[in-house]
Formats: sequence, structure tokens, C-alpha cells
Amino acid sequence: MKRMDVKLYTVGQLSNLTKVSIRTLHYYEKLGLLNPIRDENNQYRLYGDRDILRLQQIAILKKMKFKLSEIAVILDQNETLVDESSHHAVSAWTQSLEGQLSIVRKQQEDLRKVEQLLFSTLYSIRVTGQVNLEEMLHFIKELDQPKDRSRGALLREVFSPEELEVMPINKTGPVEMEWADILREIHNHIHEAPDSNASQKLAKRITEYALLLFNGDEQLAEKYWEYIVPEDGQSPRVYGMTSEVMRYIEKILERWG
Repeated sequence: MKRMDVKLYTVGQLSNLTKVSIRTLHYYEKLGLLNPIRDENNQYRLYGDRDILRLQQIAILKKMKFKLSEIAVILDQNETLVDESSHHAVSAWTQSLEGQLSIVRKQQEDLRKVEQLLFSTLYSIRVTGQVNLEEMLHFIKELDQPKDRSRGALLREVFSPEELEVMPINKTGPVEMEWADILREIHNHIHEAPDSNASQKLAKRITEYALLLFNGDEQLAEKYWEYIVPEDGQSPRVYGMTSEVMRYIEKILERWG
């Protein structure tokens, strides 16, 4: 039976408008993802607002690499929420889109975490010139660990939102990776005298890098430096920035200045 006061589309029309093949639409129906009504005269499939809403959700979730079996569960959960609250079209679409936004944001957060872990692993290889199996094991472990909220809270206590925008925290660009090259050079020359030619070349490079990294804000650079200094017996707050490395940097910068 036809739904009253609702625009309905045949499978051909829906396929033409969405560029989803007729075969795929039939397959979605077979899986129970779509449930078109049948024209009472010729038994043609007819798709209405509910079908379009579900098809839109399927398209988004497929783009996010969800399996069709997973999509079916999400669709059923969303439909239950909509049915329990309101049958009004605007309300249904609003709730569905808000639910999809929530899923997208969660996936973005998960992907950012993976990005940072991948970057950190590449960074460590760039610093040391070798693969550290212990760090690979740590990478695997961290993938399933909840995000450390305490570190973020501590940063917000120390730095303003404007300062955090500038600082090299959770950033994975070429500028941040450049420090890995500098750190490797530091490790190569850490036992040289602070006033040696190699040490002073490093001091110049570090000074220029800091100006670039902190947009010329020397006060913020100093504030960040003080923040990352590890306390006695404490692990480095930033990879590779041990007490020994930081003392060497301070000595060569004193001579450079």
C-alpha cells in the first residue's frame, strides 16, 4: 500500500539520483538494510523518506569502512531511538544526523591517536636510526589504551589555549619531524665540548628551529622548555629529551648566546 503525502521513488529513479546501482539496492534489501514498499498495482519497489534516510546512513558508514553487518546494527539502534522519541520527519533526520556526527567524531579521535602513534614511531626511528622492538610493543599496547586525560588537563593548567595552538604537542608535520634530525645530531655530538665547532653549529640550528617552531615567541619557547624538563628519576616528558640531552643543549646555547 502506498504511503500518503510522501514522495516515492522507483528503484531506477533512486539509483539514478544517488548513483547507487540497482543491484546494490536490491542487495541492501536482501540484507534487511532497506525495506521498500511494493506498488499495489504492479508490485514495483517504491522508496520513501525512511529508505532515503537509511541509504544516507549506509553511504556515510560505508565511507567510514564499517562492514555491512556493523551498519545493520547501527541502523537498528538509530531507528529504535527515533521510533521511541518522535515520528516527525525533521526530528528523525536531526537525531540520525547527530548520531552519525557522533560516530564520525569518535572515529576521527581514534584516527588522530593512530596518527600520533605512527608519527611517534617514525620519529623514534629517525632519531636512533634503528627499529626498537620494545617501542613497537608499546605501540601495539597503546592502540587499545584509553586516551590519557591527565596529561591534557596538566597542559591546560600550564598553557593557555592560544599557546597550545602554537606548541608542538600532538602535531605530526614536517616541522615537528625536523627535531628528530636535530636530536640525532645531538646524540652524535653530546660528548663534545660545548664550544666545539660541531656543538656551536648545533646551537645555531636549535636557535633557528625554536624561532620557527614557536613563531618567534621566545617567552613561550622558554616556558615550554621548563615544562618538559624531567625531574630527577622521572622519564622524559618528550621523546629523547633526557636530562643529559637537555643539559648539553643548555650548555651549547649558553656559549652560542
